[in-house]
Amino acid sequence: MINFIHRNMALVLAPVMTVLAIAFYNLLSLLVRHHHNILHGLHHVIGAVVLCIVFYGIIRYMQSLPEDDS
Repeated sequence: MINFIHRNMALVLAPVMTVLAIAFYNLLSLLVRHHHNILHGLHHVIGAVVLCIVFYGIIRYMQSLPEDDS
């Protein structure tokens, strides 16, 4: 069970980190008040997909590192 959780942690953490990054970006956008058109929303979607892929890759890389059994 622990190995299953460890192997699939990236599938959980990548979307969670993506949602947090998007929420932070949206908060900043609301402060600046500059998301008025649909194209800007499209940029959000593309950014979310890219962030999810990047976070997934980082987490999978971290999981592939050898564990320190000190």
